[in-house]
Amino acid sequence: MPYYPPQTPHQRLLDRAKDLHNFIGRKARREMMHQYGPRAVAEFEARLKRVGPGDVCLDLGANLGVFTEKLAATGALVHAYEPDPYAFEIAQKRVGHLPNVILHNEAVAATSGTLTLRRSVKFARKPAAATGSSTIVFSNPKKFDETGIPVTVRSFRDVLAGIGRPIAMVKMDIEGAEFDILRDIFAHPAVFDIDALYCETHERSVYAEFAEIDRMRRASDTMSRPHVNLYWP
Repeated sequence: MPYYPPQTPHQRLLDRAKDLHNFIGRKARREMMHQYGPRAVAEFEARLKRVGPGDVCLDLGANLGVFTEKLAATGALVHAYEPDPYAFEIAQKRVGHLPNVILHNEAVAATSGTLTLRRSVKFARKPAAATGSSTIVFSNPKKFDETGIPVTVRSFRDVLAGIGRPIAMVKMDIEGAEFDILRDIFAHPAVFDIDALYCETHERSVYAEFAEIDRMRRASDTMSRPHVNLYWP
């Protein structure tokens, strides 16, 4: 079940606090992911056992290639997208030699184009770890460098059209670029030939997305395909 209703008193308290558009609401949502994230990962691992040679998977926001490697171990063909050149180089060393992995040094969003990739202000101290926050969406100067890197952006629909085959599994962690993609999926689920999608959502950075992400989590309960899990930690 991709919607996880609160079950314990602590989870019910978090569920009430998560709608507040302030630090308390953000903290409640962060704690909810600590509560529900392991369940989402366990579900991902169980579903991954159904994936094998002949299938196609997508790793969007592949970062250092950790989950790309996990997807590739099934024998499926994996298309992995990572826009940050530093992270991409590490991913190349980790999985670039695998015959069933195709790496793309590009971002994925709802629309194609060229955008500025901004890195965490912590990049100079811990570059590999900091690339996990690199974003084409957020620009808070307290969190991200004001200068950035121009990167190519592929639309999610174009990515799917380019593959031209059903997708068994999508792991999506694209630092805010997921919002419009998810809206498109929930509005037109039949258009997306995907079995399962696991997505980390970043609404803690955008109060306006709180209610929308919650709506989509509930809607996922009645959407048979794609199976969408929005609790990826």
